[in-house]
Amino acid sequence: MGVLQFQPDLLDQVAHRLTLREPNRKAIESVLLRTSDHYDVQEKTEPYECIVDSATGVGKTYVMAGLMEYLAGAETPARNFLLLAPGRTIRDKSVLNFTAGNPKSLRRMLRSDPYVITADNFNTPATRTAIDDPTITKLYIFTVQALTSATGEGRATHLPLENLGTSFFDYLAQLDDLVILADEHHCYRGPAFSRTIRELKPQLVVGMTATPVRADESLVAFRYPLAAAIADRLVKTPVMVARRDDRSDVGTKLLDGVNLLRYKGQAADAHCDENGLSRVNPVMLVIARNIEEAEEFQDVLDTASFDGGAWVGKTLLIHSKLTGDAKEKALADLQAVEDPDSPIRIIISVGMLKEGWDVKNVYVIASMRASVSEVMTEQTLGRGMRLPFGAYTNVEILDTLEVLAHEKYGELLEKRKVLNEAFIDYGTFAEVRRLADGSSVVRQKTVESDSDVIGLPGDSDPAESGGGGGSGQGAAKASTSVTSAHTLSQAAANTPGVVDVETRTRGAAEAAKNTSAATQYDPLPDRDPILIPRLISVPQFVSVSLNDITDYTPFERLGRTLTADYSDELKRTKIVASHDGRKVIVGTETAADVVTSALPFVMPLSDTKNSLVQRVMRVKGVPNRQLEVGAAERIVDRLIAAMGEKATEHLSAFVERCGQRLATEVARTLRDANQAQVSYADDVQLVALSKTRVTRKRKMAGHADGSFDKTISFNGWSKNLYSHAWFDTAPEFKAANAIDSGMNVTVWARLHINDVPITWTSEGRKYNPDFVVLEEVDGQRVGWLVETKADKDMDSAEVVAKRRAARRWANTANSSPDVDITWKYLLVGEQEVEDAQGSWEFLKGFGQ
Repeated sequence: MGVLQFQPDLLDQVAHRLTLREPNRKAIESVLLRTSDHYDVQEKTEPYECIVDSATGVGKTYVMAGLMEYLAGAETPARNFLLLAPGRTIRDKSVLNFTAGNPKSLRRMLRSDPYVITADNFNTPATRTAIDDPTITKLYIFTVQALTSATGEGRATHLPLENLGTSFFDYLAQLDDLVILADEHHCYRGPAFSRTIRELKPQLVVGMTATPVRADESLVAFRYPLAAAIADRLVKTPVMVARRDDRSDVGTKLLDGVNLLRYKGQAADAHCDENGLSRVNPVMLVIARNIEEAEEFQDVLDTASFDGGAWVGKTLLIHSKLTGDAKEKALADLQAVEDPDSPIRIIISVGMLKEGWDVKNVYVIASMRASVSEVMTEQTLGRGMRLPFGAYTNVEILDTLEVLAHEKYGELLEKRKVLNEAFIDYGTFAEVRRLADGSSVVRQKTVESDSDVIGLPGDSDPAESGGGGGSGQGAAKASTSVTSAHTLSQAAANTPGVVDVETRTRGAAEAAKNTSAATQYDPLPDRDPILIPRLISVPQFVSVSLNDITDYTPFERLGRTLTADYSDELKRTKIVASHDGRKVIVGTETAADVVTSALPFVMPLSDTKNSLVQRVMRVKGVPNRQLEVGAAERIVDRLIAAMGEKATEHLSAFVERCGQRLATEVARTLRDANQAQVSYADDVQLVALSKTRVTRKRKMAGHADGSFDKTISFNGWSKNLYSHAWFDTAPEFKAANAIDSGMNVTVWARLHINDVPITWTSEGRKYNPDFVVLEEVDGQRVGWLVETKADKDMDSAEVVAKRRAARRWANTANSSPDVDITWKYLLVGEQEVEDAQGSWEFLKGFGQ
């Protein structure tokens, strides 16, 4: 038996570059572990085939990209990847996913930089050049039909090619590192596909699907069910909407849908305006059984008599029998439906939107005549599960998908058990288990859930009761066959899952109303201004920068060590000799007598400090720039401070030795520090925080004794730059109360998007801290950027990277001679906010 081969550090790097969600990372790890177990441990030689069964909307494309990145970056890299698609629609979408310049492209995140080869370019000179280069990663994207048959669509890939000396299919079959990624695997399993796999002889076949067929159950290496995705808030929460009365005419059904859609649109507009985001236009997907029915629905919607003509020209009819220009226009309109300028608000579909359509702004699905059990399949429901804002907004109407079943409310409640059985499934993943003999083996682990996804009206929302994880009602539980308590998902959310149209529409109207009346707030004239350094960031990979260093502990330790080593004794070694028979043995020993050295000439501390700064600036790769000099001075100051009262005397005698040791420590620390994500221009500008705040949240006078509510803008601050402030979480609210009560705080503000954008990745991704605080302590002005985080996220890779970037921002600002405030960064967890008990002084001491 061989040894398991897996590089967790490499996977960590891939996960960071692609910002992988945890289930997607776990999927990649499971495939890699199972593959290594197949080849390296069990020493099998036949191709390894497995399936990743992941809920629609969680991100199967990221799993495929992550597998390619890992395998292309491994010690023995794979260079040939074949992405198979069940049809041209998914093939074209996949090409765009890996094409630079496309808004949904992953290209900028990929270090493997794959050369994309398709049916359009596989027989070109440029492709032949790429094929012949063993250092280039190749990504072949084809429909399965283009490879499984030598006739029809597959004829071109089976014909001999002059520039290859064989057919393209046979060329692929000759590769010894071919990895096949079979998207929507359930669509084309069968004899032809199996034969193709045998003939291509790949090293690895990974099928991607949200709905594997039962016969392939043994191939599933990873499963992340829709129930878990809903519980983990990675997709919208579905809400089943039914009527209490008996009305079932088409006009009523469509009117129910567009009423909800209108309120969703108002809430989305308010959220985008408040947060400075591009418009997200909610759309409704109407599911028709046939073309005649679809045309009937469009005729109703596209008339002035329906809902006052509000939807005229805003519908898109798409079905499989469209041809020519009509088909091309429909597909183009469908592709652009996420664009803020798209006029489409209602899509009427007949059988064309089952797979490969990943629009995120579907907020309402109207099942006109099909029963709810037909609609509540993952392929249909999946068309509306993706999150348009990337994460939950904590505005319920924007975090839910309305599914209009148009069955009676009572009948729908009776079906609730059946619906939950359709949702609840078990998860599975691979993990490494260490045996008593020290060897590692791969074991498959199962996680089950016994939670209701479709809840009853009035079920509590975990977000309101402090839930969201743990072992309370609705928590996912491990199977009794597994001893570990590890679970794939957090507690399943018991959101109101079944509701009648009237109640849901009334709630949507109230939510829209609460966010529709905008109020503007300008900075208060009697408050001190807040001037924030504007650093012009240039996203790029930079070899080194002293401003990357945020931990000065190594230099302080070095300073103490250098001083401890100092002695005014001369180190003297004697050469000694002794007789050993006929031989004379020569050796050395330390002289026993003590001789004091002559007192060195005492150099001014300013001179030795300058010498050390120059030595730091000569470290290989450190740019000769003003901001770097400021950072070097900061490092040297920490070193000298740690030396204490002996600094002047010691540096006078040993400045060269100290300089060498310091340079070595700087070089080592730079290697260990996160490589610079951005560089900064030397021109630092001070910009006043003076933006007008706009919100549609309800006002509240006073706040100190009130409980937190994210729908309220709070008044009653004594030091806030603005009269009102609003928050996303309770820890933010409590931190604001502590800051406002700070003895030395002169002014503070809750930061909004683009107030202080800190670039934290080389791709230019930015984030904004929660607060800016100015205080005056013993005549010194100090500025703080404050960030609050949940305890569970404090040590996550993303939070650590953002903290490092924020400290680097502060270092860079402090290195500028134009900045007269010392800037600092403070990261606090929710427990630290609680422990501070409203004290800003304590909060500063607890934070990181």
